[in-house]
Amino acid sequence: MKNILFVLGGLAIGGVETYVVRLAKYLSQAGCNVTVTLLSNKCDAGLFNELSRYATVTVVERVPIFPASSWINALLPVKKDPVVYDVVHVVDVLTLAYVFLNKTRLKFAFLSIGIYHSMEISWWRGRNIYFRKKMLELYDRNVQLTLFPNERTAEMAAAFSNVDVATLYVLPLGVSFESYSARQPLQSSLRIVSIGRLVDFKVYNKHVITQLPELRKCANFEYFIYGAGPEHAALVALAEAQGVSDYVHFMGEVEYAELPSIFDGAFCFVGSGTTIIEASAAGIPSVVGIESIELPLTCGLFSDVSGYSYNEESATTVRMGIRETIEVLHNMSPEQYREVSDKHRQKAKTFDIVQTSQKFIELSNRTPVFDISMSRWVAILSFIKSVIVQGPKALKSRFDSVG
Repeated sequence: MKNILFVLGGLAIGGVETYVVRLAKYLSQAGCNVTVTLLSNKCDAGLFNELSRYATVTVVERVPIFPASSWINALLPVKKDPVVYDVVHVVDVLTLAYVFLNKTRLKFAFLSIGIYHSMEISWWRGRNIYFRKKMLELYDRNVQLTLFPNERTAEMAAAFSNVDVATLYVLPLGVSFESYSARQPLQSSLRIVSIGRLVDFKVYNKHVITQLPELRKCANFEYFIYGAGPEHAALVALAEAQGVSDYVHFMGEVEYAELPSIFDGAFCFVGSGTTIIEASAAGIPSVVGIESIELPLTCGLFSDVSGYSYNEESATTVRMGIRETIEVLHNMSPEQYREVSDKHRQKAKTFDIVQTSQKFIELSNRTPVFDISMSRWVAILSFIKSVIVQGPKALKSRFDSVG
């Protein structure tokens, strides 16, 4: 029976967080003892309750009034953990630094790292900011401990760290299919769905809204946007400016458990991250929303993407219009549409959580190199200084651009 520890910054609704909850569930069902340490009390209540069914959850929160408290909590010392872990899994460079700084207080055999957004290893790289420079130095020394969600992110990391990409592991984010098997798309519903945080780099919401006036000349399409975030007001204004505000529905944040019923009866999905895998598992034809792309283009349907790389601009070279892709789906015969639906279910099966959870244990088989020096106190001062100098938005928008 293996002892496994996950370290996360928090437990808001997001692709990484829901993936860790699924992993915890399947690992605990396989007989593992799962512990999760959260480096802030910023949690979605439903997700926290779900995770607590499969894991022992501990919350480290020293500065609750600080918006980015996980950063400070990660850098402060913690009490010694009496458990000896077989595997510790961290989900980004910050949580890797937490394990490094507390290496005398944590006992474990193997460490694996999740890098679930390529910007995680590129933002502020090359800037002379102590905390970030040290964290990236630590990561580059341990790049081979990463379980990359796709091939493209592995290629980027290999280039940064100057290692052979063939030595790196790729493990796709796993999705559970139990709740999706009975769900069906509905071609006649004309209901286009997107689910995800409304943030700068997820530009597909904006692109669908700008294409909706032309799409509605073809048929009475309506667009349902689930999620919240800083881009909400700008998207509302864009829908009004495009004259389609009656047909763009902002549904707000949703519980993870509601996804199957939201997908049920949808015409198509537009998006990225893990939700496109889940939509595909429900048989919903899904248009890939490429992140940070300026024009309203896609690399096509999710079922046509080869491998695990899909939502980053550099991951694919195929380009076609989002509007044209949706119109092609609309013009299909019922048989052709059903065939596309079946292909999406098949594609989603390559992200099966049952296989992922097994491989997760197999590939978490490397020990870290902790031979660099990093002062937690200098890192804290450096972090606070950078927030003051760059402004708190610089931290929030770190994934919007590499700069």
